[in-house]
Amino acid sequence: MNVHREVHFAVLTASDSELPEYGFEAPVYVNPTDYIDFKNGYTDTLNHRRSRWAEQFSRKSIARGRKLKRFCRKGIPPASRPEIWMMVSGAKSRMEASPGLYLEALSKEPDKKIMSVILADLPRTFPENVFFKNFTDPESKLPSLKRVLVAFAAQFPKVGYCQGFNYITAMLLLVLRGSPEANEERAFWLLDALINHLLPLYYSDDMVSVRRDCMVLGDLIKLRDPALNSIVVNSGVNYTTLCAKWFICLFADVLPIEVSTLVIEFRRFCTTMRIFDCLFYEGDKILFRAGFALIRLHRNHLLQCDEFPALLTTFRSMCQDKQTLWCHEFLQVSVLLVTSTNATADLICAW
Repeated sequence: MNVHREVHFAVLTASDSELPEYGFEAPVYVNPTDYIDFKNGYTDTLNHRRSRWAEQFSRKSIARGRKLKRFCRKGIPPASRPEIWMMVSGAKSRMEASPGLYLEALSKEPDKKIMSVILADLPRTFPENVFFKNFTDPESKLPSLKRVLVAFAAQFPKVGYCQGFNYITAMLLLVLRGSPEANEERAFWLLDALINHLLPLYYSDDMVSVRRDCMVLGDLIKLRDPALNSIVVNSGVNYTTLCAKWFICLFADVLPIEVSTLVIEFRRFCTTMRIFDCLFYEGDKILFRAGFALIRLHRNHLLQCDEFPALLTTFRSMCQDKQTLWCHEFLQVSVLLVTSTNATADLICAW
């Protein structure tokens, strides 16, 4: 069934320069020359995508379908992300169907043990980000992060809280535009869309779905690149050990969030948010594709690993380099390299 929602013309035509900064410093692993290369190679692409979104969707209803799926894969303009994410994920319709539920959830008391874990995780959430450094700063998003996580845990006690929710919710709060109250409510419903609808059972007590998906990723590597899979198998480690964090935090604390200060007009375009553009529309298959692309892009380095310590070090370092920062190319690789959806579904069923 197609779901139609109006998206205001101003949202799709707003300049990205009107967006607030996401608050991350420039990554140390990319030098100024690479920033210039990124700028020169990506400017036309970004401008083209922005104009295409405005041309196709600004004056009419947006409907789920092949065109919107293709456009989400190629990247949602930053100014349009909040509205598009809310629409394609179903968060907007669920929020409109339950007005006041977020405020009601805020009035509930979560489990004390869960509350203590949330409080412990708050200062660990993007500590390098200016919006998450100081709880008392007027611009701080830490109070909003706390309220959303507490409300979610209280409203959905069977799920409660999982370490990783803090990074996911923090990223949502960085993307959303509006008053703190409005942003909190939308972040709550986007988190609900991810945890309870797009990724059901992903965050159960035993995290069986996360472990399953890590092993399915391993099966994809075995199917498409036996030599690379042999390196992992011979090291004596499994894919859950190597990749679980990617899936638990949905790459929010793994891949680059943004390109920042040295090339100011590109500070808002990022790999993680491009993954979320696809995740909110397509569900978890983008996680397999992103993981597969990440491994295949670093194939040559991984093939040189002859023991577990070297393999683990490479897996940790490969998430933060030029190849992952160049989000457009990364997403193209993730779509082109992965096996068919049917084959992936068969592997999932096998587990």
